[in-house]
Amino acid sequence: MPADDGPSPAGRWHPRTFALTALLFAAVAFAVHAPGLSNKVFNSDEAYLATQAQVLNRGGRLYHDTVDRKPPVVPYLYAATFRLTGSDDLLPVRVLAVIADVATALLLAGEARRRFGNERAGLVAGLLFLGATAAYFAQDTQAANFEVFMLPSMVAAFVLAVRDRPLGAGVALAVSTLTKQTAATTLLPLAWLGWRHRHGDRTRLTTGWTLLAAGFVVPVVVAALAFGWHDFVHWVFTSNEGYLDANGVVGYVLHRGLVQTLWFLLANLAVVVLCVLAARRWRDDADLWLWVLAGAVAVASGLRFFGHYYLQLLPPLSLLATRPLLRAPARALAAVAVAVAVPIGYLAVPAYRRDDSPTQRAGRALAAYARAHTRPGASILVWGHLPEVYWRSDRRPATRFETTGFLTGLSGGRPPSRVGMQYAAPEAWDDFDADLRAHPPALIFDLSPADIRNAKYFPPEKFPRFGDYLSRDYHRIATVDGVAVYAPRT
Repeated sequence: MPADDGPSPAGRWHPRTFALTALLFAAVAFAVHAPGLSNKVFNSDEAYLATQAQVLNRGGRLYHDTVDRKPPVVPYLYAATFRLTGSDDLLPVRVLAVIADVATALLLAGEARRRFGNERAGLVAGLLFLGATAAYFAQDTQAANFEVFMLPSMVAAFVLAVRDRPLGAGVALAVSTLTKQTAATTLLPLAWLGWRHRHGDRTRLTTGWTLLAAGFVVPVVVAALAFGWHDFVHWVFTSNEGYLDANGVVGYVLHRGLVQTLWFLLANLAVVVLCVLAARRWRDDADLWLWVLAGAVAVASGLRFFGHYYLQLLPPLSLLATRPLLRAPARALAAVAVAVAVPIGYLAVPAYRRDDSPTQRAGRALAAYARAHTRPGASILVWGHLPEVYWRSDRRPATRFETTGFLTGLSGGRPPSRVGMQYAAPEAWDDFDADLRAHPPALIFDLSPADIRNAKYFPPEKFPRFGDYLSRDYHRIATVDGVAVYAPRT
């Protein structure tokens, strides 16, 4: 059935059917994400967000007292969760992430029922999506990352556009974009759906596109005004120029992209094969294929190819993979279920093992040292990339930067040797210097002697603006797990 046809009888949920489907999806979602239902850090982004949440809950301002190249929704989601639970534990946030997956699966199920006129389609689409959300490395699929919280509103935008609700679609996509910028690429299929609904009437087409644009732009502008136009635009959009730069490392980036993409295809082989089979009916699913293309653009943007970026591809791929299974026998459905379960068992289940990596041990040891040698409310500085120290110690970052990658240029998806003042985020060093003057840290942890997360490539002496400050105003007092600890001279 073409996507712009009216709702079929199967597309209208009976309350009992909806409730049972939601319970099934919840059971499956919590089962496949059981390895993540703990306080263990799977991804340093979580520790970064947790630290931001602590700053916000102490009255700090986003994009001023704590910064990141991300929109505002997820930091405040973490902060609200911490405040409501009275704990800075990651488990409640992970539970919220699983609920977001369930919401996304239900939206996909509703669209599949309407699109294919088949009650089975809803179950298949939702279960394929939930299985795919765990069929990758644990640090990408078990963490409460930006993409997980981006998907429900992104799928809602597509569902509304299919039903010719351009204003609602624009607003929903704006919410998704304020969660993660790459959601904005979904404007491509939304605009095309508007054209398909209204192309016979130029006036209605113009109105539809105008409503879509207004629904998308107005919430983003309101957010910019609420957070301060300069700071919001700088950190969410314009400060990404250096982050997107791949000059001199194209070979490294292409190799990384190829490896990550091959892992994604292998981990989701069942869904990929089903999508290939569905390609024979590509005209009926042109909107979904455009959505896949938009997701591929989002994954490739920035040329970083982190595993969790690929989550944006899962909603359209799950719908496409549903078509070949509409009338498949039980044996075929069982084979697909096994093909989805195997990579989950191989990639996700090992996450049950206790994480005792040197990096996490160092994070715990440094946090314990900070708690023992500073008073509550004191500020500390970690030179390097280990936001776990701030979060676990409950000590305030001395600067607005939870990691020094904004100053050194070090970041994932690039060779660790690609560091230097020329790769720093615009205005970052001026903000860093001002923050150090305003909040001199009670302790400074230099990760470079221990080479934690490639810190050996950016020792303080390589950056005189900080190295001179450190040697002039601080002296070394201890070594903890190879990390140099400094305290003020006076």
